[in-house]
Amino acid sequence: MENVFRIGSVLCILLVLGMFVGCGDDDPVAVNPPSVVVNEAGSIGIYADTDGRISHLVDTGGMITFHIVHVVNDGATASAFRIEEPAGWVRISATTEFPVSIGNVDDGISIGYGQCMSGSIHLMTLTYKAPGNTEPGTSFKILPHAEWPNNVQVVNCADKLLEDGIGKESPVNVPNTDPASQERPRLRQE
Repeated sequence: MENVFRIGSVLCILLVLGMFVGCGDDDPVAVNPPSVVVNEAGSIGIYADTDGRISHLVDTGGMITFHIVHVVNDGATASAFRIEEPAGWVRISATTEFPVSIGNVDDGISIGYGQCMSGSIHLMTLTYKAPGNTEPGTSFKILPHAEWPNNVQVVNCADKLLEDGIGKESPVNVPNTDPASQERPRLRQE
């Protein structure tokens, strides 16, 4: 019974978000050409660009801006997820690109898109202070909302709750700063 209540609660919240911002349009607005996605709910990830094409993030030791992008082929009107950040990263800001959202990225955020959208949908902009010494194998992760922990959730353009959203991992790389390992310019011989 508790699981039925959870599913009903998330569906209700996401549908209310969608209705509030005017979803229900059966003609999806293509934001950017979609990437290949195998499930109806698509995937949500953290990227270096707003199109969802550069998933490798770089720890430069300074202020860095990342983007949360939902890639969906069949269209969506809302989503619910949270993020897990690597140790040592300090979030300065997290702003949504849509006017209606509930929650936060730590425990879970639900975002209404305002209409049926497909392709690469830029959901949020995140600004961090990077530590400059991230361990190899470290990633930012998109995880299910804390209230509905089974999967990343999406509402499609027919107002159906989809619980097969894919939360992606975005690996963090540290640029090589060891001067001895950098290739030196070669003199051209004539």
